[in-house]
Amino acid sequence: MPIELAPMTQAALRRCAEYLDGPGAIACCGFPASGKSTTAQFLASLTDAVVLDKDQYAHDLEVSVMSVLTQPNDRDSDVYKSVVAPHLYSGLIRTGLRVAAKYPVVLDAPFLGTIQQAADHGTSLREHLCTIANLDEPIPVTTVWIDSTQAEIRARMHERGFARDAGKLTDWDAYRTGVLDSGLRELACSVVDLVIAN
Repeated sequence: MPIELAPMTQAALRRCAEYLDGPGAIACCGFPASGKSTTAQFLASLTDAVVLDKDQYAHDLEVSVMSVLTQPNDRDSDVYKSVVAPHLYSGLIRTGLRVAAKYPVVLDAPFLGTIQQAADHGTSLREHLCTIANLDEPIPVTTVWIDSTQAEIRARMHERGFARDAGKLTDWDAYRTGVLDSGLRELACSVVDLVIAN
């Protein structure tokens, strides 16, 4: 069941959509189950943008590689973060921003590792994405952190019942401590252009 967007969230997204009135990109970032996909689709409906969803981008490749390395839906381990995620994200970013040079694009992904990299380099997420894409000409890029409470995230994970959430829900305290309370939210809010509560 899709997440209902509150009127205040919709209003904030309408203002955000004004940044995408032609070629360019909006990157929707946030923790899993924060409502990124719902907000990405809403933005796309306002801007006629193409949505590139990280979960659909190279799903079969991601699952097959992780099946060999650890477990098919393992996205929180050091193995995933060091072996799979960097290449998956660089491909998504390069593809998305190259398309965005000609058409409006909404990128839908957590971008947690990319946010950490931007903070480590002392740059904005927008600048870091453009550096990864290595474009010939600059394009307009807006980065948005979709902010949800831990209780909302947990409830949405339960409700949607995705296999990739099972490990998180089974050991919620470890996931909360290692990811949600890791300082990534605060870093994200310091490197993105906009923070939108959902």
